[in-house]
Amino acid sequence: MKKMVFLCVLILFFAFAAVAEEVESRDLTSRSDDGLLLFQSEDGKFKFELDGRINLVAGMYMGNENPRSNGIEVRRARLGLKPTWGDWSAQFDIDFTGVEAEIKDMWIGYGGFKNMMITLGNHKGQYSVEEVTSSRYITFLERAQPNAFAPDRRIGVSVAKWGKNWRAFAGLFGEEAANADETGENEALNYNLRLSFLPLFNDNSFLHVGGSFGHAQPNASDGGSVRFRARPEAHVADTRYLSTGKIKKVDSWDEYGLELAAAFGPLLLQGEYMSVNVNRLENEPKAKFSGYYAFASWLITGEKRPYSIEEGEPAGRIHPKNKSLGVFELAARISNLNLNDTGSGIMGGEGNNITLAANWYPYPNLKFAANYIMVNNDEYATAEGDFTGNDDYNIFLFGFYYSF
Repeated sequence: MKKMVFLCVLILFFAFAAVAEEVESRDLTSRSDDGLLLFQSEDGKFKFELDGRINLVAGMYMGNENPRSNGIEVRRARLGLKPTWGDWSAQFDIDFTGVEAEIKDMWIGYGGFKNMMITLGNHKGQYSVEEVTSSRYITFLERAQPNAFAPDRRIGVSVAKWGKNWRAFAGLFGEEAANADETGENEALNYNLRLSFLPLFNDNSFLHVGGSFGHAQPNASDGGSVRFRARPEAHVADTRYLSTGKIKKVDSWDEYGLELAAAFGPLLLQGEYMSVNVNRLENEPKAKFSGYYAFASWLITGEKRPYSIEEGEPAGRIHPKNKSLGVFELAARISNLNLNDTGSGIMGGEGNNITLAANWYPYPNLKFAANYIMVNNDEYATAEGDFTGNDDYNIFLFGFYYSF
């Protein structure tokens, strides 16, 4: 009940913010790309922003053999506070869509050195350009299947440094903020490196190449095990057909990623390859899993693609050329996740998806999206034996995303 009250208040606040901005301008944008400016000191050294987002998605499954439920969900409902004072900044985000409120970003950062940010607290490591990209800016309603390998936010410290056409990131992390360990074991230690480079970068085009490496250990409460699994790029139903189950006797695992993105005016091509090597104890065989995705996107109304050097990602708000028309986008994606490894005897299933998408941005911070996903699973995609394998089906998703 409390969550429903909060969501109602949140929606009313978003509506009020939208109307207030509409009075000021037709862009429906806040005073910055990061949040709604609530206060700023006269000298500009201190400011306080409110960041919010709400994402509703409806899903319908077609042609499936295993039971799947159609429905609608509040995919995201977040509020965040962003104070900045001099060279220091901080962020505190809470998501209200789960059973309990979940802490997302909770960190303090120092940006007093040129083109550098030092961050301490609960935040993302940087493995995969799609994972780094905020959900506000991803092209499809859900990230691609190989996102199963990307670690969640963890408590740690990181350093990001960038130049005119490059960016480097290094982070050292413990476990997730929500983990409460009662085993007496030391917390897991993880580190992550990412480097991106722009061989081409001008007002109309860019070419982004990058790579990442991560090393991780099982959480103290996981008993030396790890599990990789993924939904079929739709969050409405919770079944994860692709799943390794809990892999036991795990010492650590290494993550590798390669990424490529190229934009030419309104066209964007982006793809990644990711792999994970699981190192095991007591002479248990190592396990290796992999995945990839590639997509093409076209802004048919002719807008240019944004790029953020500070974040090392082809992302940002797209401002329409014609404010009365908005921005229209068409996109297509292929993705693969292979959780089968015959050498270790772990057969978690392999899935190949094709997704077609159409997006409309009436304002830079409001998006309506439709996705049609064609799912092709192999015989081992059984959700750890709970369902029948080789279930190929289609999914239709429709949703909207509003942020400020």
